Amino acid sequence: MRSSDDTRCLGVGILGCSDIARRKFIPAVLCSKLARLSAIYGRDSGTAAALVPDLRCDFMDCDELLASRHIQVIYNSLPNHLHEEFTIRALEQGKHVICEKPLGLSTASVERMLQCAEANGLLLYENLMFLCHPQHDMVKNLLQFGKIGRLVSLRSVFGFPAPATGNFRLDPAMGGGALNDLSRYPAATALYFLRGALDGFSGIALNRNGLNLAVHGTAVSTANEIYMFSMVFGQQYESYYEIVGETGKIRVDRAYTTPADLANVVILVHGAEETTIAAPAADHFLLALEHACSLILAGGPFQEIHDRSRTIAAISDRISKGCRDVEL
Repeated sequence: MRSSDDTRCLGVGILGCSDIARRKFIPAVLCSKLARLSAIYGRDSGTAAALVPDLRCDFMDCDELLASRHIQVIYNSLPNHLHEEFTIRALEQGKHVICEKPLGLSTASVERMLQCAEANGLLLYENLMFLCHPQHDMVKNLLQFGKIGRLVSLRSVFGFPAPATGNFRLDPAMGGGALNDLSRYPAATALYFLRGALDGFSGIALNRNGLNLAVHGTAVSTANEIYMFSMVFGQQYESYYEIVGETGKIRVDRAYTTPADLANVVILVHGAEETTIAAPAADHFLLALEHACSLILAGGPFQEIHDRSRTIAAISDRISKGCRDVEL
């Protein structure tokens, strides 16, 4: 961890003692060359302290953390329904914000936050960390060099066993449900790889007692590319995307939850011939953090990142509107 007197190192305040903060984001901050862990807020100070045992770190109440002059970046990992309120509070205090997915629960919510960030000249970075893993650039290069011909279809799948009882993801009032929790992954994948803009969404949304448990659907792009997606609570783990072209196919497994120590592979298929291309191990949480910090330290520009969140929110909204509700 960098010393606090390094002027090229941004102080980071953790807002919310979430599982993802404990397991992924805080370790990334501690390894970062551009960020240092300054303070943590959690409703339970004991829980907050347990996140960083044996390390010097301040444990602050929320107002103190948002106002601290030693903090330049807030990491917001509060439950989904609190993202907008506390992100705007942080931005109004002059803090850049890295916010966990989904940035907001509607396009209007996302727009309010982004307008606040832009009015204050600040970065609002939705933590689409998986896009920073080098394996996806490898796939994009294969596409650009015509290794599978014209792109015909993209299928993105993210599903896993149901969250444990008591998890906020199972509470619709807290912005829970598979659509809110998972839609950013297939939506961001589509934006990253497809040449055309998406429209014509259709499919089914499976719900139980007001909670969305799964969404399966299709859309078509303005470049006549077929987009298929599945996001599910309560199934065998799957996390992959598959891109089919006129002359071949590309597949990446563990695409959205690639462990930092896993040397993954990109699978390229032509007919019966299959080639595996090694992808280097990488901590996509660390890479995303350093991407955000480098933009802040350079003074911008932030518009591309902000517009990415706008577009992904719009895709997620079209998925919701285009898929028919089915009660289980």
